[in-house]
Amino acid sequence: MPPGSPVADGLFADDAPGERRLVRIESGRIVELHLYRTGALLVGETGTGRIRDKGAGGTFLVTGAGDDVLMRGPCPAQGQACDYVITREAIAEPGLVKRAEGRVRDDTLHSPERLDPWERGLAADTAVTGAVEDALQLAQAGQSISGGAVLAFQRTKAGLVIDVDGTGDAGQINRDAAQEVARLLRLFQVGGMVMVDFIASDSKASRAAIGEAFDVAAASDPRPFERTAVNGFGLVQIVRPRPRPSVLDQLFGTRIASLSDETQALFLLRDAARSTGFGARVITARPAVAHLLESRFADALAEASRVCGAAIHIIADTAIPGYGHVHVAQS
Repeated sequence: MPPGSPVADGLFADDAPGERRLVRIESGRIVELHLYRTGALLVGETGTGRIRDKGAGGTFLVTGAGDDVLMRGPCPAQGQACDYVITREAIAEPGLVKRAEGRVRDDTLHSPERLDPWERGLAADTAVTGAVEDALQLAQAGQSISGGAVLAFQRTKAGLVIDVDGTGDAGQINRDAAQEVARLLRLFQVGGMVMVDFIASDSKASRAAIGEAFDVAAASDPRPFERTAVNGFGLVQIVRPRPRPSVLDQLFGTRIASLSDETQALFLLRDAARSTGFGARVITARPAVAHLLESRFADALAEASRVCGAAIHIIADTAIPGYGHVHVAQS
């Protein structure tokens, strides 16, 4: 598909060192964006580990790679080896990271369905990549406009909070917003609790129409949900399964509305891998990000060097604006 052509339907993989962006497109529009990062334990992943600790705080297994997994259900005694399956991935929330969860692997039990990000997805082209960047910009902005509705959204420790505003007919604004909420939840793969503050209405029929608009828009989303009725203050609570971190969780980590160090490092690696020219690449980043690039992401850094065909040097700079930049040296 040549650059500038319409985005085709299907599942596409937009790869870069350390991260794969898996995109589902329907009717020429991105409907789901999944981020998969190197080293993360994925839902459905299996392996053999050892029970490290059993106590009031729970039972913990350590994997062969040294990751801690909170085990659910019956487990062997402390120190014993066992096969495990991951049932929920590690999820970063504002201020904390929830460990991955798992259970003892038993082939007689239903195992979590796994969408293998490393085997599925056609290679993304320019049109797909551009659409993904637009979606990520939307996530970082925390604001979306649909019809007459303006939605502002932000993660909290309790879940995602969405505020609805706008000018004009309140009923139409709320219906537009309900459809957009459903779109955003699927696009960014949001799970857990979602609280939406619609424009208040005294009319029961108007409030019911908000719920109906959401239900219709969410019908195409394969992830199930439960919701409350919209109350007189315009509040509705939506609960969805949360087997893995959302795009928002991964972009911001333990921060509220600024990119995590991990995200900054991976963005810079992506820029370096896709840079053009013959000279060495120089990544200038904040010290914490530079440290990640040279330690945790050392393998991805080597891969980025191979992809761009040049050496990559890391410079730590406390005064760097933003999260850093990639410079191509003159050869």
